[in-house]
Amino acid sequence: MNSKNNQRFQQTERVIRTVFIDLLKEKKELSKITITEICRLAGINRTTFYLHHEDVYELMQCMEKDMHQYFISLFTVPGGKYSLRERYLRLFTFLKERQDFYRVYLNSQSRPQILDYTLFPELQKKLAQSSDIVGSLEYEYCQTFFIAGLTAIIQKWLNNNCMESEAELMHILELQLSFSLILS
Repeated sequence: MNSKNNQRFQQTERVIRTVFIDLLKEKKELSKITITEICRLAGINRTTFYLHHEDVYELMQCMEKDMHQYFISLFTVPGGKYSLRERYLRLFTFLKERQDFYRVYLNSQSRPQILDYTLFPELQKKLAQSSDIVGSLEYEYCQTFFIAGLTAIIQKWLNNNCMESEAELMHILELQLSFSLILS
């Protein structure tokens, strides 16, 4: 039987996702991608596709969920083996390796957001200790501002085909954080 833990099932899923990303690059819009195209290019039939996904929107949601799990693993392990800076560099590397998906993903959202503030417990603690932020509402506003800015920087970087290195992007982020401190 072809179950989700089966190697063949997993290989077919990888092919579906690869074809899907290629179509996203080409068509730039999720609504223009059909299951028929995915099946033809992946060399599978519709029944096989439906064993994996309900439709292209659910496929996109699965990919978002899987990638979000990686973000969680980067930012929610307190006292992990990587500093916050190293985690951002790893995040940028992850995004660069999947830039085709994220470029289309961020450009297709009405209010793109690549992360949410709940992923930054260490940053939350540092902000609370080194600033005048006293309540959770103030913290949420600050994080909303930070995440929107970070997402905009990442979106610009992806739209420019990741011309800057991950280290250069980290430097740009650090400049923005320094600029924010000047305002206080």
